[in-house]
Amino acid sequence: MEKMNNKYYVFYRENDNFDDILKDSNIKRVIHLKIKWECHLMIGIKESGNDRHFSYIGLKYGDDIKRLDTRDRTPVPGVDYVPKKDKTTFKKHID
Repeated sequence: MEKMNNKYYVFYRENDNFDDILKDSNIKRVIHLKIKWECHLMIGIKESGNDRHFSYIGLKYGDDIKRLDTRDRTPVPGVDYVPKKDKTTFKKHID
């Protein structure tokens, strides 16, 4: 079974009006996912065979596109730092 890859675009506008994007006939026929929240719109398009649509979206609406660069930057113990043991939590037991 072939895996279908998707490409997602997130648009941001302060006026929360995305009617021009949603009514654009070139985009409307290739969108398979649409999510809208406060001042944002996310659309999903299948990657295979839609290269010209990606270029069209980038050229026409590129100023409103927000990058999805939200990597998890949580430090990894043992890789990014060495955890220190709190000596006050350990008690010395002598039998």
